[in-house]
Amino acid sequence: MPVVKKLNQQTQTRLLLEGGDPIDLPPAEIEDSNVLVQFDKFKPFIAELLTELREGTLAEPVAVMNDGSTFAIHGDTRTFWVKIWHAAGTDLTKIDRVQVISCIPSTRGMQVMVDPIEE
Repeated sequence: MPVVKKLNQQTQTRLLLEGGDPIDLPPAEIEDSNVLVQFDKFKPFIAELLTELREGTLAEPVAVMNDGSTFAIHGDTRTFWVKIWHAAGTDLTKIDRVQVISCIPSTRGMQVMVDPIEE
């Protein structure tokens, strides 16, 4: 399983999602208050991230981070760079904490067409 055991302040075990390959996340329980954001400007988009996590989604490693625990979660309009901690013993179906590191407009499925320059 692509997780590493970590301890929180209550000394209960939680699992940090880690891996070098995309990971299929099953639908998961998560409280709105369990999402931490790096910057307040990300807060208006958190509902989209919560929807993806609650419905199940693909977590893709963010290669430029080189830490093995930062993943891209793609929503309908945004891509979120996150770290995810799951509750131990829940097979990834209960999320204890999500830290949003970045939130950018999604460009998935977008095609750029350039007209040739006529001389």
